[in-house]
Amino acid sequence: MKQFFRDYFSFNRRERNGVFVLLSIILVLILYLSFADFFFPKEKIDFSKFEKEIADFEAVQKQISDSLSSKNNYFSSFNTLDAADSAERFSFNPNNLSEEDWKRLGLSDKQIKTIKKYESKGGKFRTKEDVKKMYCIPPELYTSLEPYIQIPTKTNVYEKKIEAKPSLSLGGGKEGRAVVELNSADTTELKKLKGIGSVFAKRIVKFRDALGGFVRKEQLLEVYGFDKEKFDLVSPQTTLDISKAKKININSASVDDLRKHPYMDKTTATKIFWHRVNKGDYSDVSDIKKLNLVGEELYGKIEPYLTVK
Repeated sequence: MKQFFRDYFSFNRRERNGVFVLLSIILVLILYLSFADFFFPKEKIDFSKFEKEIADFEAVQKQISDSLSSKNNYFSSFNTLDAADSAERFSFNPNNLSEEDWKRLGLSDKQIKTIKKYESKGGKFRTKEDVKKMYCIPPELYTSLEPYIQIPTKTNVYEKKIEAKPSLSLGGGKEGRAVVELNSADTTELKKLKGIGSVFAKRIVKFRDALGGFVRKEQLLEVYGFDKEKFDLVSPQTTLDISKAKKININSASVDDLRKHPYMDKTTATKIFWHRVNKGDYSDVSDIKKLNLVGEELYGKIEPYLTVK
């Protein structure tokens, strides 16, 4: 037994030195681990920016959900289902139409009240599109009413003169007015158009630049104060090169890039952006409609301004 312990637990001088060095290293490591925090404080990782981005994303998602819920509640609040059962269809002019006739068409008291309030503030229905823009009239109801809407077209002196002179001079003058390309004209050129002064010229350029260019002449009607009569007067004096319109790449645009367009609100821009981030690039512009990120009407307006390349 003594020989056994002597064989396994006795060390020569070289081995004792090795054990001493090993114990010294262990002691140094223990001391370092015990006091390292005092000399080398741990760097704290700031998660505040990441947490803020998560909070912003959740807030946007809640806003989208609330917006959709609010819209559904808004239309459902009119409760036109009962009235639709006994609805009649007849030709009508929506301007100053009596409440009784609106009821015959299937509108509820709440819808009629909204329309009359619009009229009391000076609102007029100049085109069928004006009726469609009324939020109290759901798309399904408008579709059934649209064939029966009849709004008289006003004719003025200027329109008669334009009809009498269909051939317009490129240089202007007594025999006609200048033909102006809407997407490249500056305010000076726009003022050459009959019926367009400095104020409207500036408004047209400002709205055109915000859009990125016109793709339809009818977009002039969206310029503040630009009515149907002025459009009918100006339209024959203009041309439109839609190739000059700028496009937004939905596969690279940020939320702010999308929101800058007049047709795009924050909710829609955010949905388009986050779907791309989560699911990958769009293969075609029509994807945003197929995925129900935009409605049919909005898609028709915004599609010419979007690209995936």
